[in-house]
Amino acid sequence: MPASSCSIYNPNPITKFFVVFITGLTVMHSINTYFELIIILIIGILFYLNGYKKTLIKWMALCVILFSLPNFMVLSKLNPVLKMFLSIPIVVRMFILPFMAASFMIKTSDVGAIISSMDKLKISKNISIPIAVMFRFFPSYIEEKKSIKIAMKIRGINFRNPVKYLEYVTIPLLIISSNIADDIAKAAETKAIEYPVKKTRYMPIRLGVVDLFYSLSTLGLIMGGWIW
Repeated sequence: MPASSCSIYNPNPITKFFVVFITGLTVMHSINTYFELIIILIIGILFYLNGYKKTLIKWMALCVILFSLPNFMVLSKLNPVLKMFLSIPIVVRMFILPFMAASFMIKTSDVGAIISSMDKLKISKNISIPIAVMFRFFPSYIEEKKSIKIAMKIRGINFRNPVKYLEYVTIPLLIISSNIADDIAKAAETKAIEYPVKKTRYMPIRLGVVDLFYSLSTLGLIMGGWIW
């Protein structure tokens, strides 16, 4: 069972944003592989402690595949066909840290905690509200997409005719996306999102030991990986 936002093993959303940002810097300047693996292990442990064991298994399987591939030095010595097929997963590997950190942030953060954290940092509503809407929209969109695929499977619609298949998927998704956006807007208005007074939050947001461990260990490993 996934842990809640109040779990002692679930960092503050601002800490998660910070980790996503600093891991994104490794795309422009790569770090030592051993340091990279330790960061992946830290994020994996947090996935496990927060109850996302299936997600952890998927990420570990992807990491094993990506890290078993040759690097660019070895790739340059291979024939052009292998270069073409292996270059894409090697590029994906460059983004593995920010993608994994972002996946952890999305899986373990709810909208209330995100807005509370940004309010605490005095972040403008012009920034915090779009981010909150984004976090509400995409989980609903993914669930509706799964429901459409199940309905198509029941009706015997498969991928044998790609054009028809895309038509049957795209049109319902466009309509559902519009409905989800309307529902989120109505819910925001109902909760007086534009009322210019200080809101009382149900969940208190504070920094804990896990925040210090997650942010400082990741920052230290990235800097160490660059120096190494």
